[in-house]
Amino acid sequence: MRRLVWLLLLPLLAGCNSAIEGTEYTGRDANYVMWPEAERGEPVEASGVTFDGDEVNLADLRGNVVVINTWYAACPPCRAEAADLNAIAEDYAGDVTVIGVNTRDNKAAAEAFERSFGTPYESIEGRNGEFISGLEGAVPLQAVPTTLILDTEGRPAARYLGQIDPQIVRGMIDDSL
Repeated sequence: MRRLVWLLLLPLLAGCNSAIEGTEYTGRDANYVMWPEAERGEPVEASGVTFDGDEVNLADLRGNVVVINTWYAACPPCRAEAADLNAIAEDYAGDVTVIGVNTRDNKAAAEAFERSFGTPYESIEGRNGEFISGLEGAVPLQAVPTTLILDTEGRPAARYLGQIDPQIVRGMIDDSL
């Protein structure tokens, strides 16, 4: 019951909390927004450590479009969108950096998911919330999965709440490039 209430409130919360005005769309199971370049906020500042122990700092990725996806292994929409995100990472390799942020799992569960789905990009261990808190305030991330696209300056360009529609996300990436 509590989950149903959150699912019903999520689009309202996302719209009310957004620090950046943009064109917002609400679909059956998803909510997404694209911000015009002139209305994008400041670059977001976040850093974290991957499950392999590598440091990821968004400031180091400036100059590239960055796609950040929050997930956890038992999340049904995360599992359903995994192949689409993998294809995006592979198709845009060299032009776009894709980063996962696992919000709930320990290393073993996260790595098992990544092996099962053949994930070609690294994920940050995000259970402590530090990486996500670096994004909060610029763009609210209340739901898992959430996909955030940063432009080459590190500013939020687009956000997709819920299981992605790969055609829409590819269009968002293309516009950000």
